Amino acid sequence: MSRPGAPTAMALSFRTRLTLHWTGAFGVLLAGALAAVYAGSRTYAYRDLDAQVRTVAATELASATDGAGLHLHEFPLTALNTPDFAGKFAQIYAEDGSVFAESPEVDGTGFRLPAETIARALAGDAPLVSVTAAGRPGRMVALRTEADGRPWVVAVGLHADRLEASLARLAWLLAGVWVAGVALTAAIGFGLASRALAPIRHVTARAAEIARGDFKARLDPPGTDDEIGRMTRLLNEMLERLHGALEANRRFAADASHELRSPLTAMAGEIDVTLKRDRDAEEYRETLRLLRDRIGELTMLAENLMLLARAEERSPHDLVEEVPLTPLVEDAARRAAPAASARGITIATDGLPDLVVYGERRLLARVVDNLLANAVQYNRDGGRVEIRGRVEDEPSDGWQASYAVFTVHDTGPGIPRAEWTRVFHRFFRLEPSRSRRTGGAGLGLAICQAIVELFRGAIRVADSGPAGTVIEVRLPGRAGR
Repeated sequence: MSRPGAPTAMALSFRTRLTLHWTGAFGVLLAGALAAVYAGSRTYAYRDLDAQVRTVAATELASATDGAGLHLHEFPLTALNTPDFAGKFAQIYAEDGSVFAESPEVDGTGFRLPAETIARALAGDAPLVSVTAAGRPGRMVALRTEADGRPWVVAVGLHADRLEASLARLAWLLAGVWVAGVALTAAIGFGLASRALAPIRHVTARAAEIARGDFKARLDPPGTDDEIGRMTRLLNEMLERLHGALEANRRFAADASHELRSPLTAMAGEIDVTLKRDRDAEEYRETLRLLRDRIGELTMLAENLMLLARAEERSPHDLVEEVPLTPLVEDAARRAAPAASARGITIATDGLPDLVVYGERRLLARVVDNLLANAVQYNRDGGRVEIRGRVEDEPSDGWQASYAVFTVHDTGPGIPRAEWTRVFHRFFRLEPSRSRRTGGAGLGLAICQAIVELFRGAIRVADSGPAGTVIEVRLPGRAGR
């Protein structure tokens, strides 16, 4: 007994089933078409035979009453000099239904027309009926005539066995056409299905490689923009997101294990030192305050790592909305104001015009918060932080979305040019001013870059020197209304 959902051992491939379905449908359609051809051929053939029967009957009727008494004419077989003809047979019936005369083909066979047919002929009708005369099928017409002052019926027929033989040959021919047509269709269908499914087989093979652990591999999209091409592109997008999620989780695990080990070890050391001897209450309180500060740092580190992982695994289309930039900057400035005031640093936002960017409000708020916190933390005492903005239209021959650009200027010591790119790397800190004591875990700008790139934007150090640093952020957006 097989378990539910298990594949059937003899299951046919999709290509075979597709071919069988197509062949079956075509076979039914072709059979109907050939049956219609046969039926039409039979109808028209018998219609022609009936016309011939009427013609021969009229001729026989004229000959039977040509003035020499009512009689039949012999069928001159020898004059034809060929066996290729439809045999004629004839009878003359009296008014009472008795046979007055009949041709040699039916003489002595006991063949008789039904009394109803004779009555119809005597009434002036010309009935044409199918008969079996001398063991052979035929068509016969009965015509009324007058002779010697009495009514008579002259019945003339033609054998239809040759016609039936021809129709039988036609039926066999059509059957052969059906068999050949179905076989040829099956072969063509199998070939077309194989060709159509070749990209699917390629996709399956590549998917198998990916399933075995090669998560960087991607499917090669077909050159045509059809259903398979669109499916392949969607699968590649899905793989990109899955790969991003996996990489984010791997980096999160690696970063967490790397960054959490030292503070946890330090915390364990503080506890061990404290427990080596009895201490007074104040010393225990100092140890607890130290541990509380370290726990706060660990909490912030864990939140930053989780934010990075989530930003890298999400799609930019998940929660994209129009976000006014000015309220985000004003809120971030209020949150940074206490730290700025403590060192006499001024935060100016009057250089920021009304801009709208496309993204997710909470993540973009984190970007602005981190940039302002960095600008305050690494500024000189009594310095200044300015936020400015503008709108740029992307130059292109085709239509392109505009970009909202905002910059954060500080008056700190600056960043060496060689480090302009590295400051966005995880856990990178400039020494000595950006050590762990003053610079946190080194994740602030890395988080900014991950979020900005999530929404198809860019972030960079636009300028830096002794007079200060300028961080530039470009995001899809527009001027506010």
